[in-house]
Amino acid sequence: MSFADDTAVTRVGPGTFTAELHERWSSLVGIHGGYTAAIVANAITASVGDPSRSLRSFATQFATVPRPGTVDIEVTVERTGTSMTTTSARLFQDGRVLQIAHAASSTTRPGIAYDDNVRPRGAHPGETPRFASPKGVAHFQNADVRLDPDVVPFGGGKEAWVAAWVRPLESETVDASWLIAMCDVLPPAVFSRTTGPVKAATIEYVVHLASAEPSVPPGEYVYLSCRSPLSLEGFAVEDATMWAPDGRVLAVARQTRLAGA
Repeated sequence: MSFADDTAVTRVGPGTFTAELHERWSSLVGIHGGYTAAIVANAITASVGDPSRSLRSFATQFATVPRPGTVDIEVTVERTGTSMTTTSARLFQDGRVLQIAHAASSTTRPGIAYDDNVRPRGAHPGETPRFASPKGVAHFQNADVRLDPDVVPFGGGKEAWVAAWVRPLESETVDASWLIAMCDVLPPAVFSRTTGPVKAATIEYVVHLASAEPSVPPGEYVYLSCRSPLSLEGFAVEDATMWAPDGRVLAVARQTRLAGA
């Protein structure tokens, strides 16, 4: 199965969709949140129904843990303006709310343009081996992930940081839903500071998509760097930046995670 197949949604009525959560996207706890977020994003894109209005900002809160099986998505178009459409969405399973999301889809707009982000690594991982899925964590199988050699999970380091080169399997297209899923694909950044697993489930996940057209050539890697500079009172903030092979920023993301012992 492809990423596109795994994240496909089926329209069953005005603003209503179904999808299937696959066990191969299981994570430490339940189904991987970036994957379910990508499904919701696809339902939002289908509801907007305008290819000129690309998804530019997506935010979701995770209410409870999903399991494999059928889910329902309800999308509300809150407003359609001259250039931007604002939407909200809910993901359900057996009547339980799993996620609550909102998004902005827009045409390209004139405005100030700059990029002060500097990609810290080259465009290719070289001989870096593919990251193997730990037992019970299947979602890493669904992309080619090459962990940055400087990252030491559970190394008890002084910095909460994780990074990797990532590309789709089978030369699939990099689109908005793939970016949303992959900005969340890596282990939590706090795992570089700890010496073993801790609670790190995501509470809120926000992705800002920097370009209407990601334009990553087939077979090439993006580079993803995630840092968690703050953890207090059981919650950690994690920021991520994803770069295209040519150095363009494709997406920036922020998560609020649990950070328990």
